[in-house]
This record gives sequence, C-alpha cells and structure tokens, in this order.
Amino acid sequence: MPRWLTALASTKLSAIFFVVMAAAALWAKAPGRSTTLAMLVPFSLLTLNLLAAITANRRFRADLPLLVFHLALLALIFALVAARLTYFEGQATVTAGTTFDGNLVGEEHGPLHDRTIAELRFTNLGFTENYPERGRYHTTYNRVRWHGTDGRTHVAEIGDDIPLIIDGYRIYTSRYRGFSPVFRWQAADGSEDWGTVQLRESNNGAFAGANEWTLPDGRTAWLMVDAEAPARTEGASVRTNLGAGSAAQQLVLRIGDSRSVLAPGDQLTLAGGVLTYVRLDSWMGYRIVADPTRPWLIGAVLLGVLSLVWFYARILVRPIPAAPSIQ
Repeated sequence: MPRWLTALASTKLSAIFFVVMAAAALWAKAPGRSTTLAMLVPFSLLTLNLLAAITANRRFRADLPLLVFHLALLALIFALVAARLTYFEGQATVTAGTTFDGNLVGEEHGPLHDRTIAELRFTNLGFTENYPERGRYHTTYNRVRWHGTDGRTHVAEIGDDIPLIIDGYRIYTSRYRGFSPVFRWQAADGSEDWGTVQLRESNNGAFAGANEWTLPDGRTAWLMVDAEAPARTEGASVRTNLGAGSAAQQLVLRIGDSRSVLAPGDQLTLAGGVLTYVRLDSWMGYRIVADPTRPWLIGAVLLGVLSLVWFYARILVRPIPAAPSIQ
C-alpha cells in the first residue's frame, strides 16, 4: 500500500477529526459565520479517512458485515453534508382566516436549497390551547386548510408535534401567537382598504399584546389590546384563538399625542380618512422546515445498525470448540 494511503487511513486522523469538528463548531458560533462552511473541513477530513481505511484495510474487504458498516458510515457522512447544503428552516406568522403568502419573518437555508416556499399556500382556520388541571399551558392545535396536488381542498389539525407536509416542507405550530385586530380604512377619495395588524406575542394572553403600525396616510400609530388575562381554572380547559372575539375587547390607539380607546365597530376620523376597528382576531406562528435527505439519513443509520447486529451475531452464535478429552 502507498504510504500516503496508510497515513490517510490512520486512526490518529480519525481522532483529529473530532478536534477539528469542535474547533469548527466554536468558530461557527460567532454571528455572521456560516455553519455549513465550518462543517466542510472536518467532514471532508472524515470522508478521506473512511475511504482510505476501507481501501487500505484488508480486514474490511474480507469481512462483509464490517465492510457494510463502514460503507454505511460513509453514506451517513454524505447524507449529512447533503442535508446541510439543502436544508431549510423558517418562521412565519399568519392571521386567523388568512392564507400564508410565502412571506417569512426569518429563515436559514443551505446554498443548494431551491426555495420553492414562495409557492406554498395554506390557510389558518384558528387554534385551540389546552390547559391541564393546574392551569399551565400544555399544547396548541391549529386547524389549517390547503389545496392538494389532486386539486381537492383538505383540512387538518396540526401542532408542534404533528406537521402539515406540503411539497416537502414540514409546517409545525410554534409557541408564538398573539392578537391581530382587523381595521377598515375609508380614504377621503372614497376608496376602502381592509387589513390586520399582528400585535407582538403576549405571553399566552397573560399580558396585552402591542405593536406599532403605519397608517395608510403614512402616520405611525401604537396599538395595544386591552384584554383580560385568562382566568385560572381548577379543571382542564380549552381556549380558542386567545379568546379573541369572545368579548368586545377594547383597543388602545395612540397617534402622536392623542389617545383613543376603541371597541369593535368604533370609528376614528383622521385627516386622511376614517379608521374603523372591525373586530379582534388572532395570529399563529409557524416553524417551517425542509430536509430532502431525511430518508437517506434514516436509511444509512438503519443499515449501520443492522450490519453491527450481523457482525456481533456471528460471534454469539459461533460454536464453542469441544474441550480436548483426557486419556
């Protein structure tokens, strides 16, 4: 065997991989640095080490289960690298009754991800929160509607453990949610616009959600929902859409030095038009992930486990040689 191949197959190089891997992970923790780029060097080193070991070590070629195990490790490395190059993870918020339009509040993705999320569409039909007997938040389930590839309309309930899968994207609910008041704007020229404002997450409704908003006439307004915190109950309970719409929640609206308190249906006459507070809705936050290499990762792990079982099973079932007889 060439000396360079023996050096690449050395177990010392395998140990160096873990040192380089730790250093790359620490380097990637700094803001603005690419984790994908950081993992390129250690995983390239491990790939060369495994390929050289499989080529140089005669025992691997002579022992089929041992060879399969190392090939499974190699396949796992390739799948991990491909996963890092093609992954996607993003966050979105959608108001109840409206459809996700492809806009995200944040995202990360690999350089080879095709990013077809802009074509993704699903409608938020509202959510329910489940509280066990002690009154602490437990789970959130969100009803969603989407159109399948067959052209039919589908409705399902998803959660942080039950995803909606569309075009390879897995959509989960998150713990972020809040109020979303609906407004109607009637401009001085007679035109009319409808819109919603997503107020910041309100700690499960325990504190009022608030946010700034730019009015259609260009002025900045500050909004806050004057809603009561959910009452603590002795038994288990379920709450829908943070309680939005169950009562006439008032809205505190500040524009410059003026402060107004609006109930649903109230109007506020401004210089550029008339603003009407229609009703109070809610919004739900979603976590959207995609990993096309997931089946390959699972397959490589299963192949490695089965090859190890095969390798050790032969040792366990190998017949014990009979003891020599004493004459």
